[in-house]
Amino acid sequence: MSRLAFGFILVMLTALVVALSTGAQIYYLLALAMGMMLAVALFSVLAALFTVRAQVRCPRRSVERGQSIPVVATVRHMGFLPVRSVALRLSLPGGADQPDALELTALPCVTHTYELALTAPHRGVYSVGISGVSATDVFGLFTLSRRAARSSFTVEVLPHARRLPPMTLNAGDSAESRLARMTEDNASPADVRTWVQGDALKKVHWKLSMRKRELMVRTYEESTRPDTLLLLDLYPLNALKSHALTIEDAVCETAASLALAQLKEGYPVRMPLNSAHPTEVAGEGAAAGGSFLTALGRVSFDSPYPFEQVLALEMRRMQRTGGAVLITPRLTPRIADLALQLRRGGMMVTVCWITDNRREEADRLLSRLRDGGLRAYRVDPWGQGLTEEQMIGKEPFHGQAG
Repeated sequence: MSRLAFGFILVMLTALVVALSTGAQIYYLLALAMGMMLAVALFSVLAALFTVRAQVRCPRRSVERGQSIPVVATVRHMGFLPVRSVALRLSLPGGADQPDALELTALPCVTHTYELALTAPHRGVYSVGISGVSATDVFGLFTLSRRAARSSFTVEVLPHARRLPPMTLNAGDSAESRLARMTEDNASPADVRTWVQGDALKKVHWKLSMRKRELMVRTYEESTRPDTLLLLDLYPLNALKSHALTIEDAVCETAASLALAQLKEGYPVRMPLNSAHPTEVAGEGAAAGGSFLTALGRVSFDSPYPFEQVLALEMRRMQRTGGAVLITPRLTPRIADLALQLRRGGMMVTVCWITDNRREEADRLLSRLRDGGLRAYRVDPWGQGLTEEQMIGKEPFHGQAG
């Protein structure tokens, strides 16, 4: 009950007490009129509330972070008495800076359609719809609410990928020359197998073939593939929810931007996601970009393993990779040591540190990576993200690669 309703009832009771005390007919009429107003207000709210039919529809189920989600809301109630408004309580994309209740004017027995635009501030998969309905009478005395029948839809908010230049996997190599080297290394025989139609005669192991009385051919180790391996730090963040969501967006958008840049140049990209439910995305060519965006939009930052442990587990795999990109909001000396170890093994390594930390010790850690031959970038999660100017070295020292 609102303050207005409480005051209204108090005045009505006062008029009734005065009427009983003095016997004045005017006070009886006043109390009766106020009582009828209360009854009409309450009945109109109940009638509207239990006959309302509300529905929301969305023509687009996938949007990029920062874009608006177009929603069409339809409201109709069968109460024959008018009400001031019918309010829909909406379940919205997480962290949305918008009201969770939308007041709509709905005349009796008339269908009203409203076009809305809901913001999508963070990437993820959200259930958007009506969680409850409330109605207010024309006098503003009563506002009652109830849960609505399930009327929701799923919206997928994808990371916003920025346009970045591709990263070379080795100095002076182009994508074509790297792909041409995805052949067997004839200097490193690994095993033998039975000859099949199409095998070159120069691969035949003649001594073993004579001993086994059948043709046997040598197989060879594959040379390092020109893959770009993206490794994301998915360990839970110890921060406020709003801050954590912003940092997670920056991690995923940095990965998405770099992945699309490599795919457009023809470099194969692999991205293992070591969350609580691990998965891996791999692709080659621009057409594979959609799978990376979808995976980054859905991934959860709930990895049971710290990033240092993930790097140690992936170390053997990364030794056979053309280049590796490490994206983390926590750059520790241990992570820096592992990155330098990869670089000393001949791999092109890029480190993206998602932070706004500009203290002296942070600059020293970045300088250490750059002095070791790595490309290291500081990416401000509350700024523009990783930019082309950073990658080509046109920003000041705190944004350049060494």
